Amino acid sequence: MNKPKIGDALLRTEDERFLTGRGQYIDDINMEGQAFAAVLRSPHGHAVIKGIDASEALALDGVLLVVTAEDWKKEGFGHIPTKSAARKNRDGSDLSEPPRHCLAMDRARYVGEPVALVVAETPVLAADALELIDVDYDPLPAVVDPVAALEDGAPKLWDDIPNNLCLDFELGDEAATQAAFDRADHVIAMDLVNNRVTAIPIETRGAVAKFDAETDSYLLYNATQNVHAIRDVFAENVLGIDKEKLHHIAPDVGGGFGVKNGAYPEPALILYAARRLGRPVKWINSRSESFLSDTHGRDQLNKIELALTKDGTFLALRTTTIGNIGAYCWTIGPFTPTAGSARTQGGPYAFEAMYYRAKAVFTNTQPMDPYRGAGRPEASFQIERVVELAARELGFDPVELRRKNLIPSSSLPMTSPMGLDIDCGDFPEVFERTLKLSDREGFADRVKASREKGLLRGFAIAPYMECTGGGPKEYAGVTFNEDGSIELAVGSQSTGMGHETSMPQILAANLGLPLDDFRYRQADTDATPIGGGHGGSRNLEVGGNAVQQAAGEVIEKGKKIAAHLLETTADKIVFEDGSFVVPGTNLNLGMRDVIDASQDPSKLPGGMEPGHLNTGSTFERGVISVPNGCHAAEVEVDPETGKIDLSGLWVVDDFGTIINPMLADGQVMGGAVQGIGQALMEQIVYDDSGQLITGSLVDYALPRADDIPPMTLEYYEGAPTKKNPLGVKGAGEAGCCGAPPAVVNAVLDALKHLGVRKIDMPLTPEKVWRAINNQ
Repeated sequence: MNKPKIGDALLRTEDERFLTGRGQYIDDINMEGQAFAAVLRSPHGHAVIKGIDASEALALDGVLLVVTAEDWKKEGFGHIPTKSAARKNRDGSDLSEPPRHCLAMDRARYVGEPVALVVAETPVLAADALELIDVDYDPLPAVVDPVAALEDGAPKLWDDIPNNLCLDFELGDEAATQAAFDRADHVIAMDLVNNRVTAIPIETRGAVAKFDAETDSYLLYNATQNVHAIRDVFAENVLGIDKEKLHHIAPDVGGGFGVKNGAYPEPALILYAARRLGRPVKWINSRSESFLSDTHGRDQLNKIELALTKDGTFLALRTTTIGNIGAYCWTIGPFTPTAGSARTQGGPYAFEAMYYRAKAVFTNTQPMDPYRGAGRPEASFQIERVVELAARELGFDPVELRRKNLIPSSSLPMTSPMGLDIDCGDFPEVFERTLKLSDREGFADRVKASREKGLLRGFAIAPYMECTGGGPKEYAGVTFNEDGSIELAVGSQSTGMGHETSMPQILAANLGLPLDDFRYRQADTDATPIGGGHGGSRNLEVGGNAVQQAAGEVIEKGKKIAAHLLETTADKIVFEDGSFVVPGTNLNLGMRDVIDASQDPSKLPGGMEPGHLNTGSTFERGVISVPNGCHAAEVEVDPETGKIDLSGLWVVDDFGTIINPMLADGQVMGGAVQGIGQALMEQIVYDDSGQLITGSLVDYALPRADDIPPMTLEYYEGAPTKKNPLGVKGAGEAGCCGAPPAVVNAVLDALKHLGVRKIDMPLTPEKVWRAINNQ
């Protein structure tokens, strides 16, 4: 293979393994003598657990163990803490955090909450045993609406938490925002629903656990996104053991999207069961159980207010949010509707002042945790919907109103009113390039052609600005093996994004070596001392820069070996194009020559041992970066049925330096598809008692290939960030930021002559038809 460069669109090296059936996912992991676990889940949205009788289940031949909350209490196991970065109420007090144990203690608070664990010789036996456990439930009133949950007299999930309020949060300058509203010529306000969704990765969650009595240690294979952090929680917070006693590995993971980022109870339960039984224990979630037990995302109610002058200049933005976080704080549940949605308020537009207030509320629903974007898509939807409404209500052209208020590149760097460090970018340039891609000049002809077919055509453009997140540190280790191969181990993790290609690509490009020389290792707590896994579009920003940093350290070490072999000093050596050279002479050595010499003691300077080139490097991010871009969408709406057809989606993204355009395309397309799904069809629905109505793929609609339009993607690389050496800004969640407002506003553009100004997501044909017909 040719030596790769940064920016090459390399095919994914891992795809041969996946496409030929040689991937190893969690259900492919089997251990000798393993037993199988199943989880008994609450059928009630809210109920007191008066007692559990497992005697019939235990009498079933082949049933090995039943674990209940009483067992958990007797062991003295701890609870799983929240890691939410938003922890302070407006008055400075701490958020209300109830304990989250691995099994329901005395009371079940949502349908699907684990009540007991069964372990048996086969999966079928384990499932049969669940039916034999008799749980004495005393049902209680439930509350699933977060607004109702805040009212006096509403059912209380937690006796010591008044009004079910977890966190009352604010960010921004309330007084300055009010002053701007007071002098505004126009104020446009609207209420929005950001619908609850679930991730549905193609691979469900699962885990396999083993206990070694001789070493008093555990091995856990887990379909997760974050092996180090979750290992620490299970070991230190739950089981009360030293974290080094738990070896945590994620095999190939078939999609995550945030839903596999948190600490779930089931892996901890089977770790305990493995110790109790002295046998490995395996648990695989079913698709139906996933709807009940995987965390959900979004689910916000927002009031957005925009203050403008008479000429359309934006003055201030005020947003009030009520976020439904379900029955527990989970891993970072309170963060998303509060700080997660506050940071990027206002998008790429210039504002004098902004103020954001949010309440995170407990309800008898499945808990919330990160879902692709975790607050930034919500913020993008809020600003773009109110800007579109302002244009319609005040008679501005929606394109011109946006163009007028975009932050000019000359104003950067700057700190936004919400405290976000925006160091670089060119929002107007990205906007104009997106418009050009969408062929605005031909839009009128397309509208005419649609009308001739009895259809309504609409267009919308939606610039967005988001930010990265996740853990700020990452480790990359480079090991040069005697067989000539090079192992790269990184603490960040792929769940299908192509890290096995992009990370070695960075190292290979720096060292001037073929990609085939590298082996990649990830998602293993024994492979790297630290690791932040996957989340917050962090991989290239911290993981990629850790690799870049490690490459620089390898080169510096290599200079000493090259200097010895070339009989000069290291300070005279320059590394370029894969070779160590002495400028002004014909002296040079290729990187491969130096690697080979590093394994041969006879070729090393005195005091240097073989393996000298091996390097471990930790990169720490200083300030998060700010990806941005713009989406434009065109739709056709059938006024007779309300059916929406997406005609096209055009996207220009500023992710800074693009390491591999093909992989970037995959990230943008995947995010856009999930955004389209939320905009048009996806919605988790509970009834008033807390029963999940959309509990299967029969009831929960996902976008299919024929729902997705042709996409035209481009990248603006004119403003790489200086916040990290690679100049990257993060790409994984951007598609979810731009697609929903572009699609929704395009539909409303098609219906503008009918006076339709608002339809809440998802824009199903029924909702659209009712809006058209005023029903």
